[in-house]
Amino acid sequence: MLFLLQRLRDISHNKSAEMTWLYSQVRRLGQHNASLVLRSVDANTRVSDLEACQQALEEELAWTAGERDVQRAAAEQKAQEAEAQTAKLQRTRMAFELKEAELQCKEAELHDKEAEL
Repeated sequence: MLFLLQRLRDISHNKSAEMTWLYSQVRRLGQHNASLVLRSVDANTRVSDLEACQQALEEELAWTAGERDVQRAAAEQKAQEAEAQTAKLQRTRMAFELKEAELQCKEAELHDKEAEL
């Protein structure tokens, strides 16, 4: 019977040691879990900050693209106006050259008529 009592004491002691170890593991895992929760909160905060930054950059990019489009349209319009003005100047020059040629012909005719007289 003493043997059985000793055996029960040994089993109880072993179970007590095992429970102590298990409680320490639970406490360590609880601390590790708390650390992971804090890291997760920190990571989520950083993600939110980065998303806000990304949103601001996307808005700035959209505004810049809009400005670029406005400036491009203005530049294209000015280029078209310059082309139209160049074409008008060329037509005016041709008309002037034609008038000059006509004037030279009339001067030549007038000179010929003066010579005849």
